[in-house]
Amino acid sequence: MKALFALIILETRRLSRRPWILAGAAAGLLLALVVHGVAATHHDMAREDSLRQGAATLLLLGGLALAIALGSAALNRDAENGHFGMLVGSGASRPGLVFGAVGARVAMMVVIIGAWAIVLQAGSVVLKLGLDGPLAVHTLAVGEGLLLAMIACAAASSVVGPAAAGLFGGGIYVLAQAVVNLRAASTQGLIGTANTGVDLLYYIAPRAVTSPMLAELQLRNAAGAAAPRVEINGNTVFVHAAGWDTVVWTLAWCVLLALVCAAGLRRRPLN
Repeated sequence: MKALFALIILETRRLSRRPWILAGAAAGLLLALVVHGVAATHHDMAREDSLRQGAATLLLLGGLALAIALGSAALNRDAENGHFGMLVGSGASRPGLVFGAVGARVAMMVVIIGAWAIVLQAGSVVLKLGLDGPLAVHTLAVGEGLLLAMIACAAASSVVGPAAAGLFGGGIYVLAQAVVNLRAASTQGLIGTANTGVDLLYYIAPRAVTSPMLAELQLRNAAGAAAPRVEINGNTVFVHAAGWDTVVWTLAWCVLLALVCAAGLRRRPLN
């Protein structure tokens, strides 16, 4: 176990020295300040909506870009450039390499998203809105979706290059959101005869975790790019907040994709 955590520390240190990761983290912090500035131009309820809308957009778009960038090169480049081969020669196992590489990227994403969340909460206090509990819950919900996308990218990176791995992880994230939207439309009777297929997909595929804050903003069409209003056949689809079953199911998918990472690297030749 000590060897596994040593691998995580090693990989985390390597990631922390990469300029693009530091630049991405800094860009997110600057955008959080922009969110504060925009919210400050509003008053009362509009100020809170502006802050939450901007924060949700930053966490979704910025976080998804970060997750895909981290995950898409998790295994392929180090397998090709000799880094993994050196570690295996030093006694590391292939599952240990996966644990270290993916674990380090999870740790890095938690640190960066956590830093953005702290700055957003500080801005809420400065704007005299107090600590925002719903925004904190939303951050956790978004974080689980980003974890799903990143591990999906990492799973693909065990067999394909960074570009294809990024497309796969992004596709998994889009699929998870589409499943939730279609399920909501099905429960509202907007799908018609496709209800059975939608229900089957819902119980098989990964699902996006919708926070109560985002569901409420989307209901009022105030979520912006983070959750634009969905319409099917001219009818608005109301997406409800996720339950614990969705939270657990999505985590189970993360575990499954992590196992795919290990299986893919086991068969990949290392330089």
